[in-house]
Amino acid sequence: MSCGGGLLPVTSAKGLLSRQEATWHMLTYRGVSRDHSLGFGSEMSRLSCPRRHKLRMSSRNQMQTSEHERTQVDIHSPYRLSDTQVQSYKDSGFLRLPGVFDTQTLAHYTPTMSLEVAKADKAPLEEDSDYQKAFTQIMNIWVESKPVKEFVLGQKLGRIASELMGVDGVRIYHDQALNKEPGGGYTPWHCDGYYWPLQSDKILTAWVPLQAVPEEMGPLQFAARSHTHDLGRDLGIGGQAHQTIDAAVKQGGFEIINEPFELGEVSFHSGWTFHQAAGNGTDAPREVFTIIFMDKDMIMAEPLNHNQRLDHDRWLPGVMPGKVCDSPLNPVVWSKDMGM
Repeated sequence: MSCGGGLLPVTSAKGLLSRQEATWHMLTYRGVSRDHSLGFGSEMSRLSCPRRHKLRMSSRNQMQTSEHERTQVDIHSPYRLSDTQVQSYKDSGFLRLPGVFDTQTLAHYTPTMSLEVAKADKAPLEEDSDYQKAFTQIMNIWVESKPVKEFVLGQKLGRIASELMGVDGVRIYHDQALNKEPGGGYTPWHCDGYYWPLQSDKILTAWVPLQAVPEEMGPLQFAARSHTHDLGRDLGIGGQAHQTIDAAVKQGGFEIINEPFELGEVSFHSGWTFHQAAGNGTDAPREVFTIIFMDKDMIMAEPLNHNQRLDHDRWLPGVMPGKVCDSPLNPVVWSKDMGM
């Protein structure tokens, strides 16, 4: 697609992407309406071209990073997981880890991520549908932004994801920014696996808050152990699906984990773990960056629904069912062969 203004050269981990690839590699999502529930995982109600509009930038967006700070960011060093933590992820379907990133590292990357979201087409909050009020969603920023690419390809998160899933290495499925404006609405119950045309469950999302997230800001909530139960795996996000899944969660007696996030804390959840988030009741945006990691040997499955066909076209270009998901948009981030 063309948004008028041309396309900049875009690079992948393997080199320069073609102009054709660049036309769809980065999609701007504004959420979906109740009548057209498309995906939190990877769907869209419409593609939109950036408009000229005033940007409300936080003070962080004007921060300047010194050369000294540039040398101090930590996105590669190993995070030592205990056997107990790995088992907790397997049992509960999610894991929250404190202190994954230090303040300096987040301060280095946050301004770029915030700016990419601010550039997105976004109508005034009062004009949005209920679902659109949940967040502004932008995907695959890493192929457009060099600093974001550096962060996404950092080996720290990739290694954690690999060790939690018990695989030899991981690839990127895609990244996404999920920002709730002040007053932004709730994120409905859903599981991401509904949107992914993949043969195994060896895929997870790393949820990285770019600031501390108190309870009133809408931290991510998990239905513990729900990844082993079908509470609505055939349901997309929004509309009646939320009520259906909410009833199943309550009827099944699943514990809902709803706790604030400290700065530097990161959560990891399985593709079949049901999760939601409350609205943002503060006067500051809730800024989150996520990366979806999959087994480096992940095999594409035959898409089961329209949403999975969309995901195939966007995030697995050229990959055929039965083949490894190794398109230029799915580079290996970490593997045991890397020796770190």
